[in-house]
Amino acid sequence: MIPDYRNLSEICTLCGECAEVCPFFRVTGNLKYGAMAKVEASQRLFRGEPLNDEDLKTIFLCTRCDQCHKSCPMNIPISVIVQGARSELRRLKKVPEKYDKIAEAIIRFGSPMAAPPEKRLAYIPDGFSPPKKARYLYVPGCWSGIRLPETARASVELLRHSGVDFTVLGDKEWCCGLFLIDTGLLDEARKLAEKNTVLFESTGAETVVTECPSCHDVFKNVYPELFREPRYNVIHISEMLRDLIKEGRLKVKKSERKIAYKDPCPLVRRNGIEEAPREVISIVAELVEYRENGYDALCCGAPAGVKPIYPEIANRLAEMLIEEPAKRGADIGVGCVFCMYHMSGAAKPPAPKIETLSQIVLQNLA
Repeated sequence: MIPDYRNLSEICTLCGECAEVCPFFRVTGNLKYGAMAKVEASQRLFRGEPLNDEDLKTIFLCTRCDQCHKSCPMNIPISVIVQGARSELRRLKKVPEKYDKIAEAIIRFGSPMAAPPEKRLAYIPDGFSPPKKARYLYVPGCWSGIRLPETARASVELLRHSGVDFTVLGDKEWCCGLFLIDTGLLDEARKLAEKNTVLFESTGAETVVTECPSCHDVFKNVYPELFREPRYNVIHISEMLRDLIKEGRLKVKKSERKIAYKDPCPLVRRNGIEEAPREVISIVAELVEYRENGYDALCCGAPAGVKPIYPEIANRLAEMLIEEPAKRGADIGVGCVFCMYHMSGAAKPPAPKIETLSQIVLQNLA
């Protein structure tokens, strides 16, 4: 069911509690890019009032990380209002051209980067033939499976090592459609929800294990609203690794490394998954916490079209996330490969090593 975006926005009294919470205010120091300004611009848009370039920028300069939700005394889902504003701007043909290119790539080719299907085979190790049916289905997502296949390969190697009955989709995998959801293309996202739900169920899997926290959130929370409840559970790879280690199916040793864990926004703020990744890192290394962690963790600044449209601002947030552990002599463990891809691109040597949980665990098998 599509929300009534206008009425939702009108609940806001513009009290200012969220004005300085947005990571883009943090980076720019400009209240125009804070959460309250996004709601105010959206209110005027829904009323049919004209918006200037700065109004449009504040609506587009949002990763929908949900950090602002905690500060709202009215419990208004500000990121949902932004979603609605972007949908309205699409209707008015006032979205950036790159929005349309990314959306078309997902709809036509199955990934934001319009990669050919065979690109999704690169992470599958030699000698592994995925069965047609299995108890678990591992879904790496676009950024892990296509852009950084070594991250997905690490997870596959650990699942094989532990003896888990699992399979993968390989070149049949399709994007979860998060970008379509973030930018208001809910009808197109609904088609993907049906396509992917039916595809996952065809494997007979009882549990879908995701590498990407955004895929995790979309499969678990958004698809049931867009399509129907699936016949499988959805968990994040961090939860799977924690359980396999605790059950003794993955035997690991502890290193002397210090590793700072970067919380992914959808994993921690929309699904409350904080402890599993920390337990995994603590078993194999010394866990270092960012000053702002858990629900209050800083967004990397890249999702929902921000990186391709405002790269300098997005990169500054990534740099902030790199600088803090670097000063403390720690590497970075990520629960999100998109965060990893973005942060690695913004890193300037000498920079901390950035790795996924699976890569870290694989290096520390006993």
